[in-house]
Amino acid sequence: MRKHPLIALIAFTFSAVAIFVGAAGASGINSVPVRATTHLDKGVSGASAMPARDIRWLATVVRERAAAAAALADQVTSERNSPSWQARAADSTAIHDVARPPRVQLPSAWHASIVRAATAHAAALAGAVALQAQQQQQQQLQAQQAQAAQAAQAAQAAQTAAKAARAAEAANAAKAARTSKPARLSTPRAPAAPPSSVLGGAWLSLRLCESGDNYSEDTGNGYYGAYQFALSTWWGLGYTGLPNEAAPAAQDQAAERLQANSGWGQWPACSAELGL
Repeated sequence: MRKHPLIALIAFTFSAVAIFVGAAGASGINSVPVRATTHLDKGVSGASAMPARDIRWLATVVRERAAAAAALADQVTSERNSPSWQARAADSTAIHDVARPPRVQLPSAWHASIVRAATAHAAALAGAVALQAQQQQQQQLQAQQAQAAQAAQAAQAAQTAAKAARAAEAANAAKAARTSKPARLSTPRAPAAPPSSVLGGAWLSLRLCESGDNYSEDTGNGYYGAYQFALSTWWGLGYTGLPNEAAPAAQDQAAERLQANSGWGQWPACSAELGL
């Protein structure tokens, strides 16, 4: 594998410094002319020595070159340890690997594909969690709506039951009032004396259609007597008790008054059948 240019530069720098220092130690220092240093080495007889400033300069140069080489080595080391350099090195090794099958992803590309797959999986997981939360919220809303509908139905059922109870109480009160009335009062209170004979003609046909001409008719359908009076109609005419318990003359008189006030339409089925 080819060497990195920075490593070659460091090796070259160290070689140059070593050559320079060796040359200076071997011949450079001792070859300084005597005449250039006679004013510094007057106390030394018969010897030639390098000036102190040249020695300090040379030491400074050596230290600077050593520091630069150390910095360069640190930079090379940091780059070699960086992920991008390692990825390139792995790719280069994979490219020169003869056992590697063709058209196979390089390590760096494989790592990037792994990162993309992990990111896509995380996004899909987040979407699934959001969808599940939305579904749970919808289910809670539907449950609340169902509870509200059940509460409304229960309230409506309670209102219906209350109305039925009130109707039953009213019916019981009306029944109690009817049973508490004396049955011996069979003649009307307001009208004058009843006719002495039972009505015939159209009235007989009407009685036959309504009750079979039975003045005591009570089948339990809420209508009483020969003319099938409702209690509200009977009491509205000023009579008391039950119509089927009144005398035939009183029932005839009540029928005549009702027909005079409202016509034959008070008996809609039979009047239509008889053509009245």
